[in-house]
Amino acid sequence: RNAGQRRADTRHPPMVAMRDAAQIAVGVAALAAAGTAYVLVHEQRRKTKAERRAAAAAAGTSGGSSGTPTKAKLIAILEQSSTAAYQLIDQTRKMVYTKHEQTGIALDKCVEELQQNFEAALETVVLQIRKNHGVTEQQMTAAMVANQNDGEVQQALTTLREAMSGKAPPSPPKPDNDDATARIKARRATKARKK
Repeated sequence: RNAGQRRADTRHPPMVAMRDAAQIAVGVAALAAAGTAYVLVHEQRRKTKAERRAAAAAAGTSGGSSGTPTKAKLIAILEQSSTAAYQLIDQTRKMVYTKHEQTGIALDKCVEELQQNFEAALETVVLQIRKNHGVTEQQMTAAMVANQNDGEVQQALTTLREAMSGKAPPSPPKPDNDDATARIKARRATKARKK
């Protein structure tokens, strides 16, 4: 009987370990499912709220100023935001490397330290761009909803996402060379006459 109990005891720990592992796996899967459900519900609420705001802005009940921005203004804001975001990312990247070289702190730690400052600066820059155009966040949301199927707007949004990932946005088109050259020559001629 003692020998039989010993054999059962030696078999029992692996079964307990398997059962514990299975319970842990089920728990992790349940947490993942709950997290996914939360994200999906939150995303749906956000979209519904944005659509309601857009409808309210279209109906003229919004508290914002002059309504939904035009497609051209929306694209201009997105392009300026892309350029500003990329410049800020590039500047922050340089600051991270400089701090790493000067202090010897690991790059990961330098990034963590500058992350909050970067996020606040980016939010401020985007807010200022919108303010320069006289557009509120709600109006931007309404304009994006209204133009969500437009190819140019989608391209501007893609450029903004890429800029936020560190890819340089395309350069804006240069002014017509003949006009720029003519203006420069006219200025030089005016300065020469004044002397």
